[in-house]
Amino acid sequence: MIKDILNKSQLTKDDIVNLLKTQGDDRQEFFEYSAKIKEEYVQNKVYLRGLIEFSNICGKNCYYCGIRRSNTKVKRYKLSDDDILNAAYYAHKNNYGSIVMQSGELESKKFTSRVTSLLKRIS
Repeated sequence: MIKDILNKSQLTKDDIVNLLKTQGDDRQEFFEYSAKIKEEYVQNKVYLRGLIEFSNICGKNCYYCGIRRSNTKVKRYKLSDDDILNAAYYAHKNNYGSIVMQSGELESKKFTSRVTSLLKRIS
């Protein structure tokens, strides 16, 4: 059964569930097959991903979120453009696989223009 699933070019949800439930020899075969596929596509490497959290100022008020607009106990910050660009430069210089720019959600033309400008300067 496991060989049939592993030989498919596309997996169904049931296939994935069955693979995740494997045990014993089937699990070992699944792990070995997975390692072979990983080696084929990304080799035995670790890719660093840089996360630049440039602001925790948020216009949304999602109750579950610690940086929601109405949380007055959080200390707010906003990195300067130079700080963001320096972090991106550091990630590039040190061969990070990618970077992610993250902040609270703001809906304004000024914020959108800032992020757009930063992305153009980084790329």
